[in-house]
Order: sequence, then C-alpha cells, then structure tokens
Amino acid sequence: MNVLFPILAATLIVGFSALLVAYVNARTRNTRLAEDLARALRQISQDQGALQKRKHLDTLKDEFISTVSHELRTPLTSIRGALGLLSSGVMGNVDDKALNLLRIASTNTDRLVRLINDILDLERMDAGRATLHLRKCSLHDLVLQAVDTMRSMAEAGGIRIDIVQDPDLDTQPEAISFDGDPDRMQQVLCNLLSNAIKFSPRGSAIRIFSGYDGDNLLLRIEDHGRGVPADKLETIFDRFQQVDPSDSRQKGGTGLGLAICRSILAQHGGAIWAERNDAHGAPHHGTTFTLRIPRLVGAAEVMPLPLAPQGAILVVDDDASVRQVVAEQLRRHGYTVLETDRGEQALIIAERQHVEAILLDLYMPGLTGWQTIEKLKANPATANIPVVVLSVLSPSAQSSDVPQVLSSAQGWVQKPFNESLLLAELGRVLHSGAGPGHILLVEDDADLANVVLSSFETEQGKGWKENHIGIQHVSNATDAKRSCEAEPPDILILDLTLPDGSGFALVDWLRQQPSLRTLPLVVYSGRQVTAPELEQLRLGPTQFLNKARVQPQDVEELVLAMVRHLRNPALDAQPRVA
Repeated sequence: MNVLFPILAATLIVGFSALLVAYVNARTRNTRLAEDLARALRQISQDQGALQKRKHLDTLKDEFISTVSHELRTPLTSIRGALGLLSSGVMGNVDDKALNLLRIASTNTDRLVRLINDILDLERMDAGRATLHLRKCSLHDLVLQAVDTMRSMAEAGGIRIDIVQDPDLDTQPEAISFDGDPDRMQQVLCNLLSNAIKFSPRGSAIRIFSGYDGDNLLLRIEDHGRGVPADKLETIFDRFQQVDPSDSRQKGGTGLGLAICRSILAQHGGAIWAERNDAHGAPHHGTTFTLRIPRLVGAAEVMPLPLAPQGAILVVDDDASVRQVVAEQLRRHGYTVLETDRGEQALIIAERQHVEAILLDLYMPGLTGWQTIEKLKANPATANIPVVVLSVLSPSAQSSDVPQVLSSAQGWVQKPFNESLLLAELGRVLHSGAGPGHILLVEDDADLANVVLSSFETEQGKGWKENHIGIQHVSNATDAKRSCEAEPPDILILDLTLPDGSGFALVDWLRQQPSLRTLPLVVYSGRQVTAPELEQLRLGPTQFLNKARVQPQDVEELVLAMVRHLRNPALDAQPRVA
C-alpha cells in the first residue's frame, strides 16, 4: 500500500505535468493563431485600402484620359482646321515663306494629334476597353488593302512593295482566313509598312510573305534598311522606344506604333517579333517583322443595344425567310414590324393601320410589287407612305418597269443586303426632303465651331450655297432642343461633350420625338466611342467622325454628300453607311 501511493502520486504528477505542457502549448498555438489572424486581418485591411486606392487612381486616370481626349483634341482640331483654311488661300494669297511656316505648323500639329491618339489607344488596350469586332477576315485581302493605302507614301520615297510567295509556307491566298478585327489588323499592317518605308533607302524593295502553318497564319514584312541592332530587337516594342532618339524628329513617329502592334496581336492571341536579316546569312541588311495570327479567336462580338421604338414598318415579301431576317433586324433596332406575303394584303394593312414605311419585294404571286406601288400611290390614304424596294434587281437594271418604280419608290435596296445598308436607307427615306437644307451644329467649343462654319462658307465650300444649305450653331443641349422644336434640322452635327449634358442624352431625347427619331446624324467628337455607344447614338443615317482624324473641311464634304443623298430618293442605291 505504501508502495502504490508514491507510484500513484508520481503518475498523477506526470499526467498533470503533461496536461500542463499541453495546455501551455495550446495557449501558445492559440496566441500564435490569434497573432496570425490579426496580421491577416491587418493585411486584408491594407489590401482593401490599396485596392480602393488603386480603384481611385484608375478613376482619376480614366478622368484624365477623358480630359485629354476632349480638352486637347478639340483645340488641336481647331488649330489644324484653321491652318488648313489659311493654307488653301481662304483669307487671301500668302507668300512662299508664310506657306512654309504654315506647313511646319500643320505638320507638327498632326504629329501631336498622332501622339495623343497612340497614347489613348494603348491605354484603352491595357485597360481592356478596346473591344475587338471579330469576323472572318482574308489575310490576303488585308495585305492588298494595306499596300494600296501605303502605296503613295512608298512611291514618294522611291520604294517598291512586293507581295511574294514564301517557299517555306503553304500559300493559298484565297484560303488564308482567320477570325479577327479587320480595322485593327489594318492598323498593324499599315504601321509596319510605314516603318519599313521610312527606314528603307530609295530604290529598295519591301517584301511581304504570307502563308499558314497548321492553326496559325504567318506574315513577314522584310525591308532592306539599316536594320535594328541585336540588343534592341525586343526593346523596340516598348513604349517610346526607337533605335535612334533622333528618329522621332527626322523620320516622324511617336515611338508607340510597335507597342500598339504588339497589343493588338496579343488581343488576337497572336505575337509579333523582329529579326535582323543578316542573322540568317542574308546578303543584305534590314529587318524582318514576323506576325503569328491564330486561325480562330474565342472573343465575342459586341451586340448592338436595342433602341427606343421608331414606328411601324410593313415588310412585304413572299419569301418567309427574308421577312423573318428583315423583321428581326428591324426589331433589334426598336421598330415595330408588320408582315405580309402578298400585295393585296399590304394595301389593306397600309390603309387601316399607321404605317411609317413599306419594304416591298417586286416579284410576288398575285399583285406584283410594281402593281402594289401603283395602287398605293393612287390611294390618297396611302400615297404619302414612303416605299423602299427590296429586290434582286438593281435600280440600273435593263427593265422597262424599273424606271416606273424608280419614279414612285423613295428608296431601293438590292438583295442580298447587309443590316447597316437596310437601316441607313430606311432612315433616309423616313427623313428625306427636297427643300433647303438646314444643318444644326451642336458644339461647345467656340473656336472649333467658327472653323467649321468658316469651312462651309469658303469658296471651296460653295456647294452649300448651290444646294441652298444653311447652317446654325448652338453651344449646348438646351438650345439644341429648342432649335429642333422650332425648326427640325435636316442633319445634326453633334459633339458628345456639352456644358449642360452629354450628346447621348440629347440623342435619347431626339429618339423620343416622332419628327426627329430618324434624323440624319454626324457625331463629330474628340471622345473615343465604344461599339455599344455607337449603337446608342444611331438615329437615321449616322456617321461617326473623330476630331483627331477628320478635319472640319472633311465634315463639310460629308454633310454635302448626305444632303444630296437625302434629296435623291432612289437613284443612289448604295448610300454611305456609318
């Protein structure tokens, strides 16, 4: 008994000690866990603070870019437009010395505009806001278009551009297609060709090779210029990087072109790199830029946003599939659509219901399209409804019946047609007229407005007088609404940044006015507009012009062309489409 007690006591002591150690260890672990948790919470709080700060900085950056877009582009547009007017002799003849000074000012203004455009392009790409509009593209056709675009620059420099076959690649030009944004790829090709031309000696040739290798297309542009040093073959794709710092002054350019090319290729899932020609034993110097473009890209196109209702359109065609496609296109853009497959039924619908326009096929069983138009025009209740012919015939077809239809129909769209062409022609006939043209310019920048007005009033712009066109200027949305209510314009020229609201709000208001919802519109803004925003801004026939790329004199030419087209109801079957 005396022996068991010490043993039991020792056991209890050992057990208690073990429990005490376990307790201390647990307390220590809990303390450490609590400290880790506190550190984690502090880190989360810091991360959240950093995230909020980053969001705030991104917001400030976006605001800054928006300010740069409007506050720099608008005055630069005024400067460039004014220089163009002076160079053209509007204010009187100027001597050679003054012309040279004007040329220097104009050249440097264009250089500054290009720099701003390039910076904004890169920022949009880096922020993921430069959406691709993918469709099936032919690499061969894109190359031909780029060569045509750059041909005058090449000829001025005494450079030849050759499109040749690459023996190392499969080359079937008609079969080389890929999913891509054709405008962006044209930007890449023209940029690379421009660089090759600038750095090639007179009398040399630039060679373009294209082909495909499995799932990728390959395109190489080879020049025989001075070449890029081996240590700069990669850095030239960085921002503001050039082989020689003096190149920006002597050759032009911003040092951003290749960075933009790489960003566009990356968006397509492709790549671009440069190599020295003599690296492969070639007998001449120069550089070869190689593009790798995937055949398939998994990006989605931006779908147009639906617009507010724009009235009832009657579609008359005996082909159910054509009616279905046309009706779907119109409904997507807010129109109410009525359908029928026979001319006899069309006459009844047009007389009994409010129809704003009729889209009419010519070849139908029973009452033909020709006969339907004749009866519509003979009935006072339907005589004023505009008719747009949908036909496989062109308005210039050799048919004795076509001239009769041309004199009666207000529009003509030849099958097969695309959605943009159909909507543009429908908008035109819903807002056509033959009287004096009344143009409303909505622009808050007084200097730019004066340049635009001056371009309309110059001797070069005398077409506005011959066509009885008058232009009125207002500087804000409120005055624009009052002017539209007092005298609806034939065409609206609109800046998107206004002191009392945005151009988007003004377009929304116009769309709600029965007499203005098909108003032809020219959006002339320094603001970069996204694809969904383009759809939000469409009224009738709509053109989108960027102040940084389109001079005021070009706006005058476009408006004149639109006025003439509005007054020509059927002879022009291929209107300009935005």
